[in-house]
Amino acid sequence: MSNKNIIIFFILTLILVGCAGSAQHKVVSAYSAGDENLSCQDIQGEIIRAQVIIDEVNSDKSGISGADVVDGLLYFPFNLIAKNQNYKNALQAADKRIERLVELQKEKGCQNSVAETKEKKSQISSELKQLKEMYDAGDLTKEEFNKAKNKLLK
Repeated sequence: MSNKNIIIFFILTLILVGCAGSAQHKVVSAYSAGDENLSCQDIQGEIIRAQVIIDEVNSDKSGISGADVVDGLLYFPFNLIAKNQNYKNALQAADKRIERLVELQKEKGCQNSVAETKEKKSQISSELKQLKEMYDAGDLTKEEFNKAKNKLLK
């Protein structure tokens, strides 16, 4: 291979790596160290965090455009495969985490109401949606968005 071909190959590789990205939703574990030490309020917060992950994944899944599909089929089919696998893994893991936490609530005799949990989840989801809209509009950098999101989820 000549130097020119090596340079072209290197540039094309960088372009492909730079363009290829996949969804990166958090995949939580059903069991976490210290779960048994969580208070009823902490358990409720963990359930809300897992449900927010589910909401984010579902929102992203519905946000795949025709251009994403065409791009994925023509140029980066592995990207669509990776996105779909991440969606599947994140949803399954969050569902299992919620199941585990509900079991833990029952074991501890927690009296958190479903309505209270839904209300808090709705509030957090609404605030996350606003953050996402601000990020998409360019009002927040990726770092600012992630910092605000992590603060909201804690």
